[in-house]
Amino acid sequence: MFEARGGKVPRRKPAPQVTEIHAGSVVQGDGWKVTVGHAQHVQPYLECLALRIDTSDGSICYTGDSGPSDTIVELAKGCDILIHMNHYFSGTEPTPAYRAACGNHRDNAVIARRAGVKTLVLTHLLGQIDLPGIREQIVHEIQEVFEGRVIWGEDLMRLDLKGSQISTIETRPA
Repeated sequence: MFEARGGKVPRRKPAPQVTEIHAGSVVQGDGWKVTVGHAQHVQPYLECLALRIDTSDGSICYTGDSGPSDTIVELAKGCDILIHMNHYFSGTEPTPAYRAACGNHRDNAVIARRAGVKTLVLTHLLGQIDLPGIREQIVHEIQEVFEGRVIWGEDLMRLDLKGSQISTIETRPA
């Protein structure tokens, strides 16, 4: 296949340039900057990280798997989009430790409000959230605290920043 696409043997071995990142790291490129922050999840077993991406079009903060955290609030300050884990429907977490590691929709509403983000995208949802009426209840309860836009993250969803306008484009497999 390599030769059929125009490659010449012997094929060079991959030589990736790897840079370890940790909370506090900043990586910059032409017109973009990624700031790495601490995410609250399963410490001390893993170093859990959140990412903020800033471009001339706007800013996005992705929490990865994270429960409620002041460090997420600081990292997401003023972002156009906050993509946040929303594993549990509030009050259904099995233990306080699970809530600390995963959060819930009410926690996410407070984080989005405190950070002053424009849009909150909920991801990493459990099946319980797909029960009839639950999504509507979650949006209602989030909007009692957070005045911005709420979006349900879906597989293959694409979020574009156009200045301060955010459009969602869903791409479904054929």
